[in-house]
Amino acid sequence: MTDFLTTTTRLQRGEALHIPLDRLTTLEIDSGRVVVREPLHWLGETTLSPSVTLAHGEFHRLERGGWVALEAGGEGAVIRSHRPAPTVFAAWQALRRRVMAYAARLSRIQAS
Repeated sequence: MTDFLTTTTRLQRGEALHIPLDRLTTLEIDSGRVVVREPLHWLGETTLSPSVTLAHGEFHRLERGGWVALEAGGEGAVIRSHRPAPTVFAAWQALRRRVMAYAARLSRIQAS
């Protein structure tokens, strides 16, 4: 099971945000319209910055990490970014679940 960390960002009409995002982050548009400009990368001697326009309910996964520009359309936008949690986080969550299960088992034993 992959754990994800989710962040919600609200942008006003015409507002732009430049934010560092990890590789494989998925952007979900909750409302409004957003232009997403992906991080610059080189192809030969040319720099490329792919962009995509997303509307309410659409998703986009970043294949490269780096600085991403998010620009809200006419009515503003609400964007959720879902990024895979670091491996350490997943290990911590698994350990936490085991400790909680063990504590619950101990409390049942002590109650009887």
